Amino acid sequence: MELYVKAGPDGESIGDCPFAHFVRAVLAAKDLSCQVIPCTRDNKPDWLVNDHEGRMPCLRNGEDIVTESAAIVCYLEEKFPETKVECDMDQSVLLLLQGFFPAFANFMKKVEHDPKLEKRLAEEIGKLERHLETSGGPFLCKKTPTLADLSLAPKLYHLKITLEHFYPKLSKSMLPPLVTSYIEQILSTDVISLYSYPPEYVIAGWTADRK
Repeated sequence: MELYVKAGPDGESIGDCPFAHFVRAVLAAKDLSCQVIPCTRDNKPDWLVNDHEGRMPCLRNGEDIVTESAAIVCYLEEKFPETKVECDMDQSVLLLLQGFFPAFANFMKKVEHDPKLEKRLAEEIGKLERHLETSGGPFLCKKTPTLADLSLAPKLYHLKITLEHFYPKLSKSMLPPLVTSYIEQILSTDVISLYSYPPEYVIAGWTADRK
């Protein structure tokens, strides 16, 4: 299998895409070997550009080609069912937390601090805190990470790094205790930490997006 992902600033290392991070975490959790191929805008394979609009992450397994992280993970779960990552609660948790990343991205992309966008992000973080109060934890659905954790963790990695860099005064006040503990725990798991990219890649990526 081959996984085509966004390249880092040097054009050769693996970049800061949280959706590719999610796919790599699932591959690791399922103990599947896969060659990861970082791509820039200029060196994507012709078939990826012409047939799939250059979308990444993109998984190629023989004749099977799948783009978009959610679709890739669904394919992996169906194609390799020996180790299941998804549990029966994952989809409801993903639905509950689906507003987090858009709220985070909207807040972080704006150079000037926007109280309304901060409030919106705080509301989404509050949903996570309230869920953790009743999840039976320490993870979102069970006592071990499942699909929802592996989806959310890369996004929380971006949140943690960018808050500390761009909004150091908010980095503690915006993160309630259970969320803070959860971030530390999920980011330290091997399937997330071993496939994380350098914080400076995350900072560089969001710096380029801020307007």
